[in-house]
Amino acid sequence: MNETLPSVEPEHVHERVAAGATLVDVREPDYFTRFHLPGAINISVNSIRRRAPEVLADPEQEIICYCNGGTRGPRATQALLELGYRNAMVLDGGLRRYMEMFEGR
Repeated sequence: MNETLPSVEPEHVHERVAAGATLVDVREPDYFTRFHLPGAINISVNSIRRRAPEVLADPEQEIICYCNGGTRGPRATQALLELGYRNAMVLDGGLRRYMEMFEGR
C-alpha cells in the first residue's frame, strides 16, 4: 500500500453520493450501529474481501470507504482495488475529519 490511493475530500461526499457513489463504513458493526454517515452500508475491513463480491455487484461503481480516523479506510480501499473495483476511494481523514468539517453547520 505504498502508492497513493484515490481519495475524496469530506466536502465532496454528499455530491458524490447524490451522483450514485456507495458509502462503505468499514468499522466494526457495533460502531456502525452507534453512528454512521447517512446512506452508508457496513462491511468491516476484516470481511471486505469476502463480502464485497456479494454486496457490491458492480466493479465500475464509485465506492467511498471510511473508518473513524483514516487507518482502516485505506486498507479496505486497497483491498477493493485489488479485487477489481476500479472506482474505489477513501474518505480523506475518515469520519473524524468529516465530523470536524461539518460540525456546527
